[in-house]
Amino acid sequence: MPRRLLLLILTPLLTGCDPGGLDLYSPTDARDYVRSCARARSDVMCRAMQPTLAATTGPVSVLLPNDGDDNREQALARFLAGRGTTLTAFRSEPALQAAFARANIFPVAQLTTGTHRTLDGTPHEVTCTDQGTGLGPDCRLGPLRGLDHMHHLKPRADSLYATSPTTPGTLPFFPF
Repeated sequence: MPRRLLLLILTPLLTGCDPGGLDLYSPTDARDYVRSCARARSDVMCRAMQPTLAATTGPVSVLLPNDGDDNREQALARFLAGRGTTLTAFRSEPALQAAFARANIFPVAQLTTGTHRTLDGTPHEVTCTDQGTGLGPDCRLGPLRGLDHMHHLKPRADSLYATSPTTPGTLPFFPF
């Protein structure tokens, strides 16, 4: 009887969260995280990063906006509109996707205070401070702030920085 009751309680919880069910998968590194988030139908940024990450050897630090899929997509659409193109064009143009990825991936395992270059060669001044909370350093990357969501897996994993703009209304990712 208790087993039947438990199934009766858990079934709606596990299937009610998302049409595909509750995702209990924990990515092992930044590349694995991007592969995992690219499975979502709406995540255009993770899908755009996959080919570049697959072609990049060695360690990486990936920047992804710390916002829902819809908000990330809206920010990207506004940026693209300013460049005279659309989200539809972005989805179908590998060169645009690669430019986005190269502008938001650093070829280092973890960001530290200093100057780091993204894969597109753009230098960025980075300042990281320890939060003292065990969540890893809080890094400022020019107009962005980032926290490494893979910090608890160090030194086994590369870094995935959940970014947010330091000034409201600005981009949550580096332009390309």
